[in-house]
Order: sequence, then structure tokens, then C-alpha cells
Amino acid sequence: MRKYITPIVILALTTALLISVAGCSTAKTTSPTTGTTTSGDTISISNFTFVPGTLTVSAGTTVTWTNNDSTAHIVASDTGVFVSGNLSQNAVFSYTFNNAGTYPYHCSIHTYMTGTIIVK
Repeated sequence: MRKYITPIVILALTTALLISVAGCSTAKTTSPTTGTTTSGDTISISNFTFVPGTLTVSAGTTVTWTNNDSTAHIVASDTGVFVSGNLSQNAVFSYTFNNAGTYPYHCSIHTYMTGTIIVK
């Protein structure tokens, strides 16, 4: 019986930690979707990089990230402005940048993946 308690305890603690971490975020989360968009600018997630790495847009522009990798990614603002949620292969995430500024972001799963949106 003891060998079954340890996995259950680990599962419970992991679930509690994930719920706790998710509950601490004040970022705007939008559910990822699949398909393509026709407005704004696009960023491809390919080979564990954001392409282009830096994108300059006008205020009011909707930027769309498309995950072209077979691995899931999460697009997250470094300052908590937006977070995509889990993006599986071919999923897209869009965010409208209404205010001028520089918005650095990263993949929450693969933190070495970084990019920047510059809004003028």
C-alpha cells in the first residue's frame, strides 16, 4: 500500500503547485485557436525561435503567433501583459497592442526563446 501513496502525494502536490502558479498571474490569457488570421502582423514559432525576433507595429495592431513546431509553446509577456496558454502544433494566439511601448516576451516552457514587439 505504501508504494501507491507516494505517487498520489506527488500528483496532489504537483497539481496544487500548478494551480497556485496559474492563479498568481494577472496577465490576460486568450485561448489558443487553430487556423489562420487575416489582420495584423504574424510571428512564426519555428525551430524553437520566434520569427521575426523583433516586430515593429502601429498601436492598434493585432499580432498573431502561429506554432509551427510539433512541440507545445506558451507565448508570455515578460511584464505580464499577455500570455497565450498552451499552444499545440498549428495553434495560434493573437493579442492587440493598443499602447505604444516595447513588449519583450518569451516562451514559458522554453525560456531561452525570446522576442520583442515594438509598438509605435
